[in-house]
Amino acid sequence: MNPRDAGGRVVLSVRDDGPEVLAMRAAGAELRQKLEKALKPTEDRLIILDFASVKAITNSFADELVGKLYISLAGGTLTSGGVHLTGLDEETREAIVVCLERRKLIAVDADEQSLLAAEDFLQTTHDQAKRLGTFIAADLASDLAITLPNANNRLKRLVDAGALVRVPDPGRERGGKQYSYSIPDQNVSTTN
Repeated sequence: MNPRDAGGRVVLSVRDDGPEVLAMRAAGAELRQKLEKALKPTEDRLIILDFASVKAITNSFADELVGKLYISLAGGTLTSGGVHLTGLDEETREAIVVCLERRKLIAVDADEQSLLAAEDFLQTTHDQAKRLGTFIAADLASDLAITLPNANNRLKRLVDAGALVRVPDPGRERGGKQYSYSIPDQNVSTTN
C-alpha cells in the first residue's frame, strides 16, 4: 500500500493486498503517513485515493485517512491539486460521507464526477460548472443569479476540494487577476 506516481498524480491504492475490511484508526494513520511522505511540499499534484476491492471501512479509519489528510492540506503542511476518491462502493462511500460531514468537508467521487457531503448550494454550483464547461466567475454568477463575491466564494471551495481547476485568464484581466474555471480531467485512471 505505497503511493505511486502516475503521470502527475499521486495514487494510493487503499487496499492492495491487505484486508477487504479496513478498520482501526492506527491503520488509517499509517496509510495517510505513507501518502504524506510521498508528497513533495511544493508540488500541486492530484491525489487519488483508490478504494477498489475494499468491501468496507470503519468511520475511524476513514477519519484518520481522509479527514486528517484534508486537515494537513488546509493547514498548509501539504499541497495538492485536489483529492479525488475512486473505487467507492455503497459501504465505503457511506463511511467517507460520515467523515466529511462531521468535519464539514467535501470530496470528489471521481468515478461519478460528483461531490460527496456537499451542501445543496455547492452541489448546484458544481452542476452548473459542469454544464458551462470552461467559464469565468461572472458567467457562473449570472447563471445562478448570485453575486460575484458569492460565486467566487463557492468557486474557491470547489477548487480547494479538487472539484474544479482554476487557471489564470490573461485575456480577460480588468484591474485585477481573472481566472477561468473548468471541471478537472475526468480520466483519473489509476493504471497510468
